[in-house]
Amino acid sequence: MNRQEAEKLAEPVVKEIVNCISEKRYADIEKYAEFEDLSLSDFTELIENFLEINDLPYMDRFEVPCTFSPQYEYHQLYCIVRSDGSGFHADYDLTTDGELNDLTLQMDFLFTESGALVAKVLDAHVM
Repeated sequence: MNRQEAEKLAEPVVKEIVNCISEKRYADIEKYAEFEDLSLSDFTELIENFLEINDLPYMDRFEVPCTFSPQYEYHQLYCIVRSDGSGFHADYDLTTDGELNDLTLQMDFLFTESGALVAKVLDAHVM
């Protein structure tokens, strides 16, 4: 598996979670992913506090294009494939009004023994 294949697998799940965040339907996130070391209430508080501290009205939906365009190649959704083939890590840079807001959704996608892919929310991290 390469990075592009991982991103293709991650995208539908990340899209649903980002849209849940955008619409403040935090409880619905658990329909798409498990929480690893962070509880749903802690995750909700983290997002809401970030919005309040930074005086941001909301997070954009997944479909809103990011206006960030540096000299190097940029991907709003970026995956790192594990060398042991057990899965991959995904980072998604959250935006407000199409601009980066310094908060990144971090997730792991792990293959089970049966080959199913399990999504886990790790954090929303200030980058």
